[in-house]
Amino acid sequence: MIEGFVQYNYIGEIAGLLMAELLLFVMFYTEPKKTYGYRYILGGTVLSIIASMLQMTILMVANNPAAFYNKIVFAFLLIGFLITYNGILFCIFAYVNMMSIVRRSQRKEFIILYVVLSIIYVLGIIFEIAASGLYTFELDGIDITHFVRYYIAAGMVCAVACFIATVNNKKDISRLIWHSVCLFVPLDMVILITQFITVGTSHFVFSSTTYVPVLAIGFLLFHCIPYDELTGCQSKYALDVHLDKYLGKRNIYVACAYLKMPDIENIISIDNGMIYRGTSIFRKIEAISDKIRIYKIDDEKYINVIEDVDDKTALEYIDRLRGVFEAAKVNMDIPFNYSLVSGKVIPELDNVLKVRQFFGFIGHRFEEQNSSHFYVTGPQDYDDFAEHYEISKVLKDIKARQDMEDERVVVYAQPIYSVGTGTFRVAEALMRLKVGDRLIYPDSFISIAEQMGTIHVLTCIMLTKVCKEISIIENYYDFDAISINVSSKELSQANMFDDLMDIVGQYDFDPSKIRLEVTESAMFEDFDIATKNMRALTDQGIQFYLDDFGTGYSSLERVMNCPFKTIKFDKTLLYKALDDDKMDDIVTYMIEVFKKNGFITLVEGVEDECQNQYSVDHGFEYVQGYHYAKPEPIEEIKKYFTRKSSF
Repeated sequence: MIEGFVQYNYIGEIAGLLMAELLLFVMFYTEPKKTYGYRYILGGTVLSIIASMLQMTILMVANNPAAFYNKIVFAFLLIGFLITYNGILFCIFAYVNMMSIVRRSQRKEFIILYVVLSIIYVLGIIFEIAASGLYTFELDGIDITHFVRYYIAAGMVCAVACFIATVNNKKDISRLIWHSVCLFVPLDMVILITQFITVGTSHFVFSSTTYVPVLAIGFLLFHCIPYDELTGCQSKYALDVHLDKYLGKRNIYVACAYLKMPDIENIISIDNGMIYRGTSIFRKIEAISDKIRIYKIDDEKYINVIEDVDDKTALEYIDRLRGVFEAAKVNMDIPFNYSLVSGKVIPELDNVLKVRQFFGFIGHRFEEQNSSHFYVTGPQDYDDFAEHYEISKVLKDIKARQDMEDERVVVYAQPIYSVGTGTFRVAEALMRLKVGDRLIYPDSFISIAEQMGTIHVLTCIMLTKVCKEISIIENYYDFDAISINVSSKELSQANMFDDLMDIVGQYDFDPSKIRLEVTESAMFEDFDIATKNMRALTDQGIQFYLDDFGTGYSSLERVMNCPFKTIKFDKTLLYKALDDDKMDDIVTYMIEVFKKNGFITLVEGVEDECQNQYSVDHGFEYVQGYHYAKPEPIEEIKKYFTRKSSF
C-alpha cells in the first residue's frame, strides 16, 4: 500500500447492521402496534439491512481492489446502494410526514412529490457517473469520497425537508412528535455533516448510523409493545395485533382468566415447601405448551391465546389452565378466586374488537360473584353476543349523533287505570330500541346502555318525544301526567337537573305533566346526589315514582325520606300474595303504612280479573297491566284519555 492511503473503516456500518437486525427481530418477535406509519418503519428497517450489507461490500472492494474489483459489479453495487438509500429516505420522510392526519389525506400529492424528487436524485446519479464516475482509483485502493458525499448530501436535504414539514404541520401533530423531531433531526444533521467531512480525511464510514437510529426511535416511541418483565405478558394492544394477524387463518382459542387477588406480581405462595412469587402461575401456564401466549389486560384480567390446535387439544390445554388456578387457590396464603371463560374464536368474531367484547360479555356474568368459575362457551353464548353487539353498535351511534328525534328510540305508552275515578288518568312511557327491523325491549338493552354510558341520551330522547306528545294533546284531553323511567346512574350526575329541565322548558305546558320513575333496586348508589336532583325536580312540580318496589334492598326508612309521591308495587309481590297468606299479610301491611304516610300506591302486572279484584280490594289507587290495556305507540295514548268537553 502506498504511504498516505488509509483503508476505509466500516465498524460504524457493522454497528448499524446489527442495530437494524436487532430492530427487525424485535418487530417480528413482539406484537408491535401496526398503525398507518408502521409500514414505513418496517420497510425502512429492511432496506437498512440491505443498504448496510451493500455498503460493507463496497468498502471491502474499495479496500482490496486487486482481489475483488470488477468494474460492472462495482457499478451495480454503487447504484444499488444509492437506490436503496433513496428508499430509506422515502420511508423516513413519509413516516415523519404521515404523523400529520392532514398529510395522510394528501398522500397522493405527497407520493407524486417524492417521485419527482427521486427522478432528480437518479438524474443526479447519472450526471455524477458521467462526470466523475462516483469514485477514483488510488494505488492499492479506491477513493469513494465523492460517492459517500453524494448520498450524504441527499440525506441532509431529507433531514431539512422533514424538519420544515414538521414545522408547517405543528398544529396537526402531537407534542411528543414535535419534541422528537426538534431533538433528533438536528442531532442527525450533525452526524450527517460529520460523515460528509470525515469521509475524505479519516476514511471512517458510519452512514448507517444516520438512518437506523431514526427508525429505531420511531419504533420505540410509537409502536413497541414490550413484555412485562415479571409475568412475561404483553398488553391488550399486543393481543389485538396478534389476533388480527391470525383471525380466519388458524384455529384460535381464547381462555380469559379473571384473577381476583391484589397485585399478583407481589403475592407469595407456598408450593411443595418452597416459596414462590405469585408470578409462578404464569410460569406454570407457559409450561403447558408453547402454543399458549399470555396477555395482561388489566390488574385482574389475563387472556391466554391458544393457537393452531384442534378442538380436543385446545380443551385439554384449557382444562390444564384450570388445574393451575385450582392449585394456586390451595397454595396461596391469601384468598384467591378466579373466573376462567374459554371458547373458540368463530368466523363471526371477525375482528379483534369483537373477540375482546365477546369474552368480556361472557366474563361480566361472573364479575360480582365472590367465588371461582370455569366456563366453556357454547352456541347460545355466541347468539346472545351477536344481539348484544348489534345493540351496542346502535347505542354507540345514538350517543354519537345526539339526535333528540332519533327514530331508533321508539316510544310506547301504557295507560294506568285510576280506581277512584274509573278512568285512565296517567300513562307510563315505555322505551323500545329499533335494531334493524326488530324492536328490542328494555330488559335487553338498558343494562348495556348503562355500561356504555348511553343511558342519559336515551332518557333525553324519551323525554323530548314525550314532551312533544303532551304538547299536542294537553289542550284536548283530560289527563294528569305521563311518566318515564330514569336510571339511578343519571340521578347521580350533577347535570341531570339542568338537562331535563332544558328539554321540558322547550314546551309550553306545566312540568307536573311529567313524572319520573326510579327503580328501587338501583336507587341508592349515590344517595346524596340522587336525592338532591330529585328534590330540585320535585320543586319544579315533577313527581317521582318508586318503581318495582319489592325487588330491591332499600329500607322503608330510606324510601320514606326520599321525595317519592307514588310507590309502584312490582308484579312479583302481587303474584306471591295471591298464593301465600304470609305474603298477603306483608303486602296489606305495606299498603297501609304507605297510605298512612301520604304515599299513593300503584300495582303493575295485573293481567286477569282475579289479580284486578285483589288489587282493588286491597286499596291500590292505581292499577296497571294487560287486564286494562297493552302498551301502544305513544301517538295512540290519547284514545284512553277523556276528551275535554269544550272540544
